[in-house]
Amino acid sequence: MVWGLLSKSDKRGAVSRKRLESAATEAVKSALDCEAFVGVVIQRIEPKSRTDPNWAVRGVRFGKADRDKSGKVLATVVEQMQREFSLTGDQDDAPQRKGAKPEVIQICRDEESASAASGHD
Repeated sequence: MVWGLLSKSDKRGAVSRKRLESAATEAVKSALDCEAFVGVVIQRIEPKSRTDPNWAVRGVRFGKADRDKSGKVLATVVEQMQREFSLTGDQDDAPQRKGAKPEVIQICRDEESASAASGHD
């Protein structure tokens, strides 16, 4: 279902699947004791309402990272990212336009919730 123009209250930035996966992975790896985290797999979903996200985590590659700590950090990261980003069409492998600059995603973590999620003060 296409929503057409989203309401002004929905200020999510449109991001490709690869960039979303990469940003989530890097955010989890930056947490204490999660450096061995490998990555996430994101899938497009049909939002139940206009304000719901259009993506979800389909799978997680923990590697040798502690699953409990990494899972808690990932849950916090995904919750924040779902409020900030929406998934664009799957054109990750499309050729870049000449002169196009790569998009950078910066995730500002709330130190209090990040330390609580990782179990550290």
